[in-house]
Amino acid sequence: MRRAQQALARPQVSAEEYDEDYYRSRCAGHEEWAESGGAAEAGIFRAAIERSGMLPGMTVCDIGAGRGELVALAAENGARWAIGVEYAMPAAMLARETISRRDVAGRVVVPLADARRLPLRDASVDRIFMLDVIEHLAPDELLDTLREAHRVLRPGGRLFGHTFPTSTIYDVTYRAMRVAWRVTGSSWPADPRNDYEHRMHINEQTRTRLRIAMWRAGFRGADVHFGEWLHVEFVPTPKARAAYAKLARHRLTAPFAVADLWVEATR
Repeated sequence: MRRAQQALARPQVSAEEYDEDYYRSRCAGHEEWAESGGAAEAGIFRAAIERSGMLPGMTVCDIGAGRGELVALAAENGARWAIGVEYAMPAAMLARETISRRDVAGRVVVPLADARRLPLRDASVDRIFMLDVIEHLAPDELLDTLREAHRVLRPGGRLFGHTFPTSTIYDVTYRAMRVAWRVTGSSWPADPRNDYEHRMHINEQTRTRLRIAMWRAGFRGADVHFGEWLHVEFVPTPKARAAYAKLARHRLTAPFAVADLWVEATR
């Protein structure tokens, strides 16, 4: 059942932070979108659809839909209805460009809404996606959003999420390497995050932290596992970047180097 309606607290990251330039030049998949004029999508969107086992006739919701690639792709793959929820107007406008370019307007909508209060009925959705939005939500915002996802999923419906980067590659691995390399005289900034990460990535995850959030939201037995992305652009020296790659190759050390997490859960 839908919880009693209460006024939502102001989002910790304002919608105004997400301007058109962010979606055109920062948001994952922007290269493929720009080069194709919205006709093509990055591999992460195809991977998410494939992982989800989406079948023709299903209803799909993408929370944090960005430029709309995933909902357009879902419609092209037979979704009966694809809803992309966005709270930033520039994203919603670009998503409409994508929908028009790919000729799926009859089965796709991108309403402007807050993820903490999805404009969907209880038990009305078969698949929910949250790709690279988790790290943009404060812990209480993430919990509210996951609870909403749980509410709108049909029994047996599934949620698929992706988050990048983990906090571990910055707060554990980078700090340890910074100390180790200090003796060489290399210049290692105290914090390797860039400006938009400081402003927007307010809840970087670990595997344990994300599992707990899923459990608290009502998802039992969520599968949280590492992906394959190696993110080393922030590492100052070639040898240190090579060390990240070496850590990523081994199962026991991969959590200290692999930069992304997938989460899969069934209602």
